[in-house]
Amino acid sequence: MYAQSNLSGSFETNTIYYLNDSKPGIIAPDDKLGSNNYFKVDYQYKKFRAGLQYEAYLPVLQGLPTTLRNSGLVFKYASFQDSNLAVTAGDFYDQFGNGLIFRAYEERAIGLNTSVEGVRLAYSFRDLFHVKGILGRPREFMDKAESNIKGASLSVDLASLFKLEHSVAGAAINVINRYVSYAGQEPVNPNVQAYSFNVNWDVEAFSFQGEYAYKSKDNSVYSNNKNKNGSALLLEIGYNTTGFGSLLSLRRLEYMQFGTTRGIAGVGRDLNYLPALTKQHGYSLAMLNPHNTMGNEETGGQLDIQYRLKSGSLLGGKYGTQLSFNASTYYNLKGDAVHGYDFLGTGNTKYFQDINIDIEKKISATLLTHLFYSGQVFNPVVIGKENTLYASHVAAGDLLWKSAPGRSFRFELQHLWSRDYLKNWGAALVEFSASPAFTCFIGDMYNYGDTGVHYYRLGGSYTFSRTRIALNYGRNREGLICAGGVCLYMPAYTGLNLAVTSSF
Repeated sequence: MYAQSNLSGSFETNTIYYLNDSKPGIIAPDDKLGSNNYFKVDYQYKKFRAGLQYEAYLPVLQGLPTTLRNSGLVFKYASFQDSNLAVTAGDFYDQFGNGLIFRAYEERAIGLNTSVEGVRLAYSFRDLFHVKGILGRPREFMDKAESNIKGASLSVDLASLFKLEHSVAGAAINVINRYVSYAGQEPVNPNVQAYSFNVNWDVEAFSFQGEYAYKSKDNSVYSNNKNKNGSALLLEIGYNTTGFGSLLSLRRLEYMQFGTTRGIAGVGRDLNYLPALTKQHGYSLAMLNPHNTMGNEETGGQLDIQYRLKSGSLLGGKYGTQLSFNASTYYNLKGDAVHGYDFLGTGNTKYFQDINIDIEKKISATLLTHLFYSGQVFNPVVIGKENTLYASHVAAGDLLWKSAPGRSFRFELQHLWSRDYLKNWGAALVEFSASPAFTCFIGDMYNYGDTGVHYYRLGGSYTFSRTRIALNYGRNREGLICAGGVCLYMPAYTGLNLAVTSSF
C-alpha cells in the first residue's frame, strides 16, 4: 500500500536586499527588500493525484509585475489518469500545438504564470486518436482574468494509422474561445475564436513540422483597438545525421497577440505563446539587447547548424571539434494596417538580426576551450522606444580547466564594440567549482565606451542533499531579461541576492 502512494514537494525563495548606488544613479525602493516565495506539494495514490501551490510576494522583486502582491493559495488540483483517460479539476497547465493560440505555463524568473482554473478532459482511442477539452478561467497574477475560455484539440497518429514504416507523423486541429462580457455601446463581439492546424513528419534524418493559426476579430487595447483578424504561420524543417544537425524555422505573425482579456497584453496576460525564435546566448554581452517578439506584425526566421569534426581527423584533432552556426532576422510586415499586409515579403523596418558562430574544442583531458562571435542589429522599437538600428559585434571565449577530479576553474573574457547607444563593453569572469556541492564566481561587465560604469558581481552556491543555497552581490544593468524566449524589461539595481531551492 505504501509503495502505491507518494508525497513530494518543493520550496523556492528568491530574495533581494536593494541598496542605493550613486555611481550608476540607482535608488533602492522604499521597502529595500523584495522576496518571491513558492511552496508546492503533490500527493499521488495509484491513479489519483492532488496538489497545491502557495505563493508569497513580500513584496514582489523589483521589475516584475506589481500586481503580484501579498500571498495566496493560487494553484490547486485533483486529477485521475489511466492508460486512456485523464481528468483534472482545479488549476492546470496545457498547450495546443506550438502554443500559437493557447499555452498555459509558468516561468518564475519573469513572474509569469498563466494556469487555467477549471476542468480538463483527455481521452485516447487505441493510441491513434487523442481528444482533449478544456474549460475555465485563466490566471492573471494573483487573481483570475475577466474572461472564460473553452477549447478542444483532436490529434491523430498518422504513422500508425497508415502503417508508415520508419516514420513519425501526426496532425492536429485545435480551437479556443475566449469570452469577455461587454456592456458598452460600441459593437464589440464578446467572443474571440482562434483555430490552428498543425502537422509533423519525421522520416530517417529529415523532419518537418508546420502550424497555421487564425484568430477572429479582437477589438483590444493591445491591437490598438483595430478590429482585425489575426493569423500566424510557423514552419520548421530539419536534417540531422551523425555529426551534423540543422533546423530552419520560419514564422509570420499578424495581429496574433492574444490576451487573457481585451486589456493590455504582456507577461502574465498572454493567452498564447510567441517566443523569440533566436539563439539564447550564454554570454552576457551577447544578451544585452535580445529580441522581443512583435506579436502583431512580424516576419522572419532562424537557421541553426551544428557540425562535429571527427576525433582523429586533421581539423578535429585528438578529441574532435564542435562547430555551431546560427543566424536569425526579423522585420515588420510588408503593407500597412489600412490597406492590409502582404502574405509574403518583408517591410522596411528591421527589428533584429543576429549572425553568430561558436567553436568548442577539447585540447586535452583537462582543458576545454570555447570561442564565440556574434554580429547583431537591434531596434529599440521592440521595447517601445525610437525606431532606429543599433549595430554591435561581440567576441568571447572561455577556458575550462579541470584541475583535479571534481575540481574545475572557468575563465571567461568578452568584448562588445559598437558605434551606437552605449558603445563599447568589456567583461570578465572567473568561476571555481567543486562538484557537485560548491561553486563560486567573481565577474564584471564594464561599459568603457560611454558611462564608465562597472557592473560587478560575486557570489557562490552550495548544494546538499536536495537543497541548493546561492548568494551573490553586485550591480545589475537595466534591460530585457528572457526566459523561454519571453522577455521582460528590468530596471537596474544593486543588491544582495539570496536564492534557495529545496525539494522532498
